[in-house]
Parts: sequence; C-alpha cells; structure tokens
Amino acid sequence: MAFKFRLQAVQKVHQYQRDEEKQSLAQLLQKQSEILKDITRQQNELARIKGERFQLLRSGNLQMGQLQHYSRFEARLEKKLHELLEQQNQLQFQVEAQRNALIKSEQEVKKFEKLEEKQREIYRKAHSET
Repeated sequence: MAFKFRLQAVQKVHQYQRDEEKQSLAQLLQKQSEILKDITRQQNELARIKGERFQLLRSGNLQMGQLQHYSRFEARLEKKLHELLEQQNQLQFQVEAQRNALIKSEQEVKKFEKLEEKQREIYRKAHSET
C-alpha cells in the first residue's frame, strides 16, 4: 500500500494561494517599475524645460508670453510628477503588504510540506519494520 498524505487537498489549496500571492506581487512590481520609469521621464522633461527657460533668460531672448508658457508647462509637469510620486508611495505600501501575504502563504506551504515529510517518514518506518 502506497503512502497517501491525508491533507493533500488542503496542501494544494495553500500552494494555489501562494501562487496567487506571487502573481499579485509580480503585477504590483511591474506596475511599480512602470511608475518609476514615468517618474524618471517626468524629471528629465522638467529638467529639460527648466534648462531651455534658463538659456532663453540668459540670452535675453525670453518674452513675457514665453515665460508664462514655460511656467504653466513646468507647473503641469511638477503636478504630474507629484501625482506619480504619490502613486509610487501608495504602491510601495501595497507591495509591502503583498510581500507579507506571500511570506505568510509560503510559511503555510512549508508547514504542510514538513508535515507530509514527517508522515511519510513515519509510514516508511512502520512499513519497514513489518
């Protein structure tokens, strides 16, 4: 008679939950990566616009209309950058919560694996003695 782990169905449920937690974490990390790229793009664009405005100011070729245009554009970029940074902060909390959920799920899976291993060893010892 072969060994059968009686809690295999429960073990499979925990493995499935762990896999779901991994997938959720991967999605959050992908989203975080995209936001970080957007933040970098916004920072670069803002630096470029400020550099252009500074060059025009330095050369004395900046008219009032252009200055207003640059100021409005910079304000929009800064607002967007602030929103992205806020999203990044919120996402960081979600990532940490998801990591904790994954750790807990992984611990549950390992607990069942150890239990199965112990029961398998008990089964082997019992059947090797007979």
